Amino acid sequence: MIPVIYHGNKRTEVYSGGVVALSLYALLSKATGDLKFMSREQLCDAFRISTDTTIVLTGTHQDPPLERWWSYGEAKTEEIIGLLRGLGIKLVTTPNYSLFANAPRWDDMHSMKRIALTFAQFVRGGIPAALHVNGRTAKDFWRWRDFLCERPEITHLAYEFGTGAGRAARSPQHAEWLTELARSVDRPLHILVRGGLDVLPTLAASFAGVTLLDTSAFMKTMNRQCAVPEGNRNVRWELSPTATNDELERLFIHNVTALNDIACLLTSPSRGELIASGS
Repeated sequence: MIPVIYHGNKRTEVYSGGVVALSLYALLSKATGDLKFMSREQLCDAFRISTDTTIVLTGTHQDPPLERWWSYGEAKTEEIIGLLRGLGIKLVTTPNYSLFANAPRWDDMHSMKRIALTFAQFVRGGIPAALHVNGRTAKDFWRWRDFLCERPEITHLAYEFGTGAGRAARSPQHAEWLTELARSVDRPLHILVRGGLDVLPTLAASFAGVTLLDTSAFMKTMNRQCAVPEGNRNVRWELSPTATNDELERLFIHNVTALNDIACLLTSPSRGELIASGS
């Protein structure tokens, strides 16, 4: 599990976890698209993380930041990618351009093409990328399968279960499409997911590796809520009030640890084997 950190407020101590995820768009000026941080030290200080921490960027967001990225144009985004590489970014998940049920299908095709183009641009710029295989029909995932089979350099995928695909009525179907995709490609694939604790065992049965990019540990900490394990599949959140000026490092570390423990259990090989066998 990799915690997503949104800012450095309310934490005076530096977080020294091995890997963190930051939002790609949090590093950019909304007005100009320019990078806010000119050194790794500046970046780490702003988010209160150790300079030794491995940094992953998540491109998943609501539509406005995604469209801003596209609007910058190829020359600008190539410049940004070069600067991000200089900051030591180890991996980025591509923007998750939206597919809509109430729009013409060619709009979906355009979004999928943009995902593929941004993936290629990051890789060409020297930053490893996870391809966000956004889809809403079986045919979409067949297209991604063909794309992956033609491009053996793609080893990491990304997916988001926090919104449309995260609805209880839809998440099992999306998980099934993803597992079929993984099984139809003749090489190991690793997937990074936002949300979707309940589908992690299903994904673990077919993917070589599953990594949860978790936003809840940070957001619940900011709302003074403490993770309490519920069995080995989930946590519940209890209020954990603090004084107005209290810092939140300990609560954050506790929440990260609790979510990491659950994610490790849900993605363990033994649980994945049980799912795969139908037990």
